Amino acid sequence: MKAAVSLLIIFINLSLRAQYYYNDIIGTRETNRQMQNYLANKVKTVSADGYTPQGSKATDFAEVQEVLENGKALKVVTNANLNRSVNYNRFDDKTRLISITDSSLGVESMTTYEYDNEAKILTVQNTVKDQEDEINQAEVHKWFYDAEGTPIKMLRIINATDSLEVRFIPDEKGNPGEEISYRRGIETDRLYYYFDDQGRVTDIVRYNDKIKKLVPDNMITYDDNSRVIQIVTSTPGDKYGRITWVGYQIWRYVYNEKGLKTTEALFNNNQELTGKIKYTYSFSQ
Repeated sequence: MKAAVSLLIIFINLSLRAQYYYNDIIGTRETNRQMQNYLANKVKTVSADGYTPQGSKATDFAEVQEVLENGKALKVVTNANLNRSVNYNRFDDKTRLISITDSSLGVESMTTYEYDNEAKILTVQNTVKDQEDEINQAEVHKWFYDAEGTPIKMLRIINATDSLEVRFIPDEKGNPGEEISYRRGIETDRLYYYFDDQGRVTDIVRYNDKIKKLVPDNMITYDDNSRVIQIVTSTPGDKYGRITWVGYQIWRYVYNEKGLKTTEALFNNNQELTGKIKYTYSFSQ
């Protein structure tokens, strides 16, 4: 069930390869939307259980989410592969995410969010440290917008010294179509965002130097209520120690009539089911 566990963090860390706009802006918006839906439906707890491709319950994964502090906090306790993590998401009066604290394997992570008066994210700051103080890192993302509220630049600063500038080039409709990273004025990464007519990200694409062509990092499909029902993520294919092709993993999502997620399923490149998570809910009166 290792693959299925990764389904739980799609919107917090969709990919390890940049995607700053998607992770910081879209991901936070999705977290806020989910909590708003929990509160609208008076969700009290959420239980998640992993299942094998054969349909039996997995013994190495379980998760419980609990709405606390009158809807101002969401506690998430995850037991996966003999490791236990405790995560607290805290929200302001407008149900906007303001902090995430996460502890796992002796490492504590704290992420804080700051918004402007129009609810646009200004800063995302993450600090990570361990009990022995061998790991102590602070990363800050500072966001800048144009007059229409579209991101035009982000500064990523690590430990107050190492900086990266990320610039956004708008597409023909004003969406942030290109995300280009620069270090000391030299381009280090570039990816492309594609949007549908409703302004939703449908594809995140970058040029793959190994196979010399543009390859989607992610392809995202929505239902009529703008809920994500499928994400296709590219994976490198290796032959004789060289990346010669690109495969895909497919995540699919099912919701009930209240818009609450009931199932996440992961399929491999051959459309074979490799793991599943089922959600059950309890409600307050």
